[in-house]
Amino acid sequence: MKILFKSIFFAVGILSSSFSMADNADEITKVSYACENNQIMEVIYINTDKDSYAIINQMDEMIPMKIMKMASGANYEAMNKAYTYKLYTKGDNADLVEGKDKPVLSGCKAG
Repeated sequence: MKILFKSIFFAVGILSSSFSMADNADEITKVSYACENNQIMEVIYINTDKDSYAIINQMDEMIPMKIMKMASGANYEAMNKAYTYKLYTKGDNADLVEGKDKPVLSGCKAG
């Protein structure tokens, strides 16, 4: 787990607008989404051989998320149980919700 968090902080420190890095099958990608009401959501995706993660910046905090097992799309939930954020993605689209799927950022499209 310590290695994961070191990797996350390393990734955040070096990523700019759009960057992809591969080591074996590992990949780190930053995606900017344009959402409703002219809001921007930036997400860093970390895909490893074993699992997938996303990091969002919400309420001036970086929130690491882990992939949830779903039938379609890639959906993530906050790793820290103090947060109820979920990130629903499918193709170039994403929505950030909290609690019982209350929208936080909606209609987001990768750009």
